[in-house]
Amino acid sequence: MSEILHISQIHKRFGKNHVLRGLDLSLDRGKVHGLLGKNGEGKTTLIRIIMGVIPADAGTIQVNGRAIRYSDASYKTDIGYIPEDPFFYENLKIGEFLAYNALFYPSWDARKAGAYLDRFSLNPKAPISALSRGMKLKLGFVTALSANPSLLILDDPTSGLDVPTRQDFLKDIIRELADGGTTVLFSTHLVHELERIVDRVHILKAGRIVVSDDYEHLKTQTGQAGLEAIFMAYVA
Repeated sequence: MSEILHISQIHKRFGKNHVLRGLDLSLDRGKVHGLLGKNGEGKTTLIRIIMGVIPADAGTIQVNGRAIRYSDASYKTDIGYIPEDPFFYENLKIGEFLAYNALFYPSWDARKAGAYLDRFSLNPKAPISALSRGMKLKLGFVTALSANPSLLILDDPTSGLDVPTRQDFLKDIIRELADGGTTVLFSTHLVHELERIVDRVHILKAGRIVVSDDYEHLKTQTGQAGLEAIFMAYVA
């Protein structure tokens, strides 16, 4: 099976605001997928539906060929999720928080967690309450990556990181994950962030995916050399 995620005809309204309008999306395994769209186009709404945070009004979602429901949480052990503002138990220390999360993920790798702590200069004895926003985001990365997810979903998470860490994460870690077989869905309005790592591009506009194609093919098709120029050609 080449698809890890298949979404069909997803609709979502908030009052009179029809955010998602029959959205279709498929993710091939082992690739970095860029979900691109301007602010307010529904990227976070779609991800929250995938993660079971909110229900869709209509449509179907399959993960690893299995149809999922809003009330079903079992499929989430295969998914790593890093939102822009991750939630943490502020009364715990970093090591305690990671040990707690390990209980919910059968594929949790404690050695990998330790390696990422070192890579991000995080002290497992440090209280979470004392961490800056950027440090908390790093802890979110450690938590998600240590669970060895088959699908990693990133909802614009790098805006709070310092430039060296952001570059390390984008250029090295994401590419390492994809080369190792992990599928990555990276949602952002900062298109240039994905320039050197994205394999497939999905552009969200007016509640629908208007483009789903390989990045290299899009460059040939549009005559545009960069991802930002391709993006603007479809959303302007």
